[in-house]
Amino acid sequence: MSERPRWDRIAGIVFDAVGTLIKPDPSVAAVYTAAARRQGVELEPEAVRARFHAHFQSDAVHGENGVLSTDEETERRRWRQIVVGVLPEIPEPESAFDELWEHFSRPESWRCFPDVAPALRALKLMGIELCVGSNFDGRLRGVVQGLPELASWVDSLVISSEVGYRKPHASFFRAACAHLGLPPEQVLCVGDDLENDVRGAIRAGLSGLVLDRGASGTLDLPQVANLTALVQSFSPWSVGRGPW
Repeated sequence: MSERPRWDRIAGIVFDAVGTLIKPDPSVAAVYTAAARRQGVELEPEAVRARFHAHFQSDAVHGENGVLSTDEETERRRWRQIVVGVLPEIPEPESAFDELWEHFSRPESWRCFPDVAPALRALKLMGIELCVGSNFDGRLRGVVQGLPELASWVDSLVISSEVGYRKPHASFFRAACAHLGLPPEQVLCVGDDLENDVRGAIRAGLSGLVLDRGASGTLDLPQVANLTALVQSFSPWSVGRGPW
C-alpha cells in the first residue's frame, strides 16, 4: 500500500507465529524429504513442498465441538494425516510421523526473522499490549522458550489447541482479545495468512494486517512487507489517541 495505515484505535496486537515471527530452518520440504530418504525413498524437495502445501491448506480440522474445534489430540491426528498425505510412498508412516513431530518441537528447528526482536521491543515501549496467537499446539511453548528473541514472550501465547478453536474461528480471536484485556475494536491481528490471520480477525471485529514478506502485492487488504514497517505505522503519540 502506498499510504501507511492509521491505527488510531489500536491498543493491542496479536501476532501470528509461523511465517510471521518464526520459520522452520531447515525448510519443511527439506525435513520431510530427509525423513523419506531415511526410509529408502528418494523424493524431489519441490514435489514434497507442493504436496505439503496442498495437504496443509486442504486439511479440515473437525474436533468434538465442530469445524475448527481442536485440542492436543486433534492436532496430533491432523499432523499424522498430513504426514501420510505428503509421504505416501514411505513404508513406515507412523515412524516418520513420530520423527517429524519431535523435530518440529525443538527450538533449534526454528529461527526468528531478524526484524522480530526489534519490532516487539519498540511496540512494547510504545505501550501497546502484545501477544502471539497461533494455530499450533503445546509444542509451541517449548519452541518459544528456546528462542532467545522470544523467550520472554512465552506467557503471552494464545494457542489454538489450548483455546479449543483454530483461526479463523471467532472464538480464537475472542480468546486473544481476552488475553490482552482489550475489546476487539482495539486489537490488530498481524499475520501472513489472508484467511486465518486477517479476514478471520476482521469478521470477529478486530482489525487485520497482512505481513507480506514476499511482497506479492495483495491489494484488497492493508499490508506491510516487514515488521519494521509495522512499527513505523505507529507512533508513541498516536496509540489510543487518534491519528497523527
